[in-house]
Amino acid sequence: MTEEPEEAAEPVKVQKKSLSIKQILIFGGIILVLAGGGFFTYTKFFAKHEEGKESKESAKDTGHKDKKPAEQILIPIEPLIVNLTDKSRFMKISLQLEVGDKKHEDIVKEKMPLLRDAIIMLLTSKSYETISGSDGKMQLKDEVLSRLNQALGKEIILNVYFTELMVQ
Repeated sequence: MTEEPEEAAEPVKVQKKSLSIKQILIFGGIILVLAGGGFFTYTKFFAKHEEGKESKESAKDTGHKDKKPAEQILIPIEPLIVNLTDKSRFMKISLQLEVGDKKHEDIVKEKMPLLRDAIIMLLTSKSYETISGSDGKMQLKDEVLSRLNQALGKEIILNVYFTELMVQ
């Protein structure tokens, strides 16, 4: 008489552990921190190194060696006070013009009355609504730059900086 073990007939149950929400959040946080650290390391150390290689290679291709960047030349324009198209509103503005070359500085200073006139004509055509807000000021800056280069007949002025701007 052989007896069969009763325990062998029952299947063995294996319990599966499931991840709790807390564990998932911890693992996700660790992954985000590692990814952020990797991105920071790449941009901080490797991206600048690659940009330097590209600029040196382009300098070799064009035959230029590391030239010093052109000196920034700023020409101030005395404050202007103009009426806006709105009733009883006016604007006070001071500007500085950036030019890229010393010979251009002389041209701009010589043509200053023409440039001031171009700015005044542009500003007096504006209303408070069109220049309020950062978008309006950026558009005004672009329009001033365009008008001044148009008045000079060539692209001499590289940028326009508002050093004072008041609307009342």
